[in-house]
Amino acid sequence: MTPSYHHGDLKPALLTYAREQLEQGNLDALSMREMAKTIGVSHTAAYRHFTNKHALLDAVAVQGFEEMLEACAVAVRHEEDVPRSMLKACGLAYIRFGMTYPRLLAHMFSAASMPQASAALGEAGARLFDMLLGLVSDGQSRGAFRNGDTRQLAHACWAMVHGLSALLSIGAIKKSSSANADASLSSAQLALDTFLNGLAASCEPPTASGHDDGAAT
Repeated sequence: MTPSYHHGDLKPALLTYAREQLEQGNLDALSMREMAKTIGVSHTAAYRHFTNKHALLDAVAVQGFEEMLEACAVAVRHEEDVPRSMLKACGLAYIRFGMTYPRLLAHMFSAASMPQASAALGEAGARLFDMLLGLVSDGQSRGAFRNGDTRQLAHACWAMVHGLSALLSIGAIKKSSSANADASLSSAQLALDTFLNGLAASCEPPTASGHDDGAAT
């Protein structure tokens, strides 16, 4: 039987199937023709939504960034209006996302780093950073976080949570037990607290020309 040309929800169906294959580690073997056949449409119909496999995988990465942004936003909204608590909640939401979707997390940043990454993908990543930047800026303006270049501090925050997410996602890929996952998340919280202690206004960085009192002249 020839696959149908029409499918009421073809675009989301393609994205869902691609994500399933991604999380199962089957991304390299993925093809537009195979996906179309599995979903039950002609490959011509699939190409009407995505010009090629790269376009589809870019869309998967965009979807990942959008979902992560929403998870972070929800976590922040559930916190009291305290800069440190909101920034920590955002970081933990980021880490939980990475542990839940480990291969998607890796794919998101791999796709975004490619020279041929779509404008939509770049914008999706930028929105996530802008949220982080806003949290750091708000904390600085309210005296909760140290003075300094806001973008540099936000980049440091992102590097911290992404590094933790990348490390913990390795365990998630290896199907760690729920007990191990809970322990990993607890360790991540402790690491975030240590980082946030350093970000606090009470821990201002030394001036560029500063020397220890006992330093040799």
